[in-house]
Amino acid sequence: MKLKAEECLTKELAEGALAASFGFTSDADKSMIDADVTCEGRRLSSDGNERRLAAHATKESVISYTIYVPESMDHNDIVAKVKQLNEPGASQDAFVKHIKDEGGIEVDATSIEASVPTVTSVVITVNDDGSLAEKPVPVDKIPTKSSPVPAAKSEEGSNVGAIIGGIIGGLVALALIGGLAYYFLVVKKRSES
Repeated sequence: MKLKAEECLTKELAEGALAASFGFTSDADKSMIDADVTCEGRRLSSDGNERRLAAHATKESVISYTIYVPESMDHNDIVAKVKQLNEPGASQDAFVKHIKDEGGIEVDATSIEASVPTVTSVVITVNDDGSLAEKPVPVDKIPTKSSPVPAAKSEEGSNVGAIIGGIIGGLVALALIGGLAYYFLVVKKRSES
């Protein structure tokens, strides 16, 4: 998505504007948006501490985003709202208004170019409050369950024989040394006396 504004957008401002345009009001729903903003070839920091030119200069921001569709919504509704960002209406108005209200930045609404997003199925893990718990995994990357595979021997289990052999060998060696010591110290002394 591209747009022109009087200043470069920050990541948080872009995510908030997208949430406003899709009607995401809860923090849990807002956590489902992950955006990345590039302005005039530079990736922007999230704290807004980037160098700015005069306020009247037009800056082009490119917003790359991923939206994880909440369970309560249908992905087709999100795709329709993205298409509506290109035209005057409720979605575009909410997007532009959020940027103005939260960031104090005027956006040229006629410059907004939002291409139709691609839809990919992913598995989403959410917290008790419905917010995104961890980065989702694409469905095609999840290993399928196949026939059971026998458990691999642990490294500890494969050394048990060696450990037992070492203990027994040590005990035998200790018995031999003790027997030889007894023979030389006790039996031989008795036979000499």
